[in-house]
Amino acid sequence: MEDKNIVRRLKKSDEKILEVVIEKYNPYVSVVIANQIGGFSDIETIEELASDVFLALWQNRMSLSTYHLRGWLGTTSRNKAKSFLRKKKLSYEPLDDNSTIVSADTPFSSLEKSERSCLLKRALLKISSDDREIIIRHYYYNQTVNQISDDMKINAQTVKSKLLRGRNKLKEILERGGDLSELGY
Repeated sequence: MEDKNIVRRLKKSDEKILEVVIEKYNPYVSVVIANQIGGFSDIETIEELASDVFLALWQNRMSLSTYHLRGWLGTTSRNKAKSFLRKKKLSYEPLDDNSTIVSADTPFSSLEKSERSCLLKRALLKISSDDREIIIRHYYYNQTVNQISDDMKINAQTVKSKLLRGRNKLKEILERGGDLSELGY
């Protein structure tokens, strides 16, 4: 069932459609939450936060202004996870406006993660903007090839090709230890 139809039924307070949403999106919501809270998560916490996401969907069903339910659920899941970390007074390091990595227990681990993140960011900046956008949409926002194709108004096969090309270029840059000069950058 398409998100547009689901949102319409939610706005009509159709309780059965909430079960459909949970069945369809619970794995996605759980992965987004687990990725945000990292080592601070256990199954019960992830399940509880996922339940909170679906409760928020039901409570806000009348004010939904999008038919892109997956995006709304992803954003809400990340926000619930960040709130959980704040309440538990666990630290997190913002990468940019939309992402978070949970800090490690040791300063060395934290430094290592920070360095990897910095290398990856620099490498991402060295690939074409189209390839970079597709990689970020696919691997960070968990968008499918078809969703990216629809959003960017390009052929799905082109999206697959750009994903492959972008991954290969990133791999090449990172295998050289982030030394971009050898690649002509």
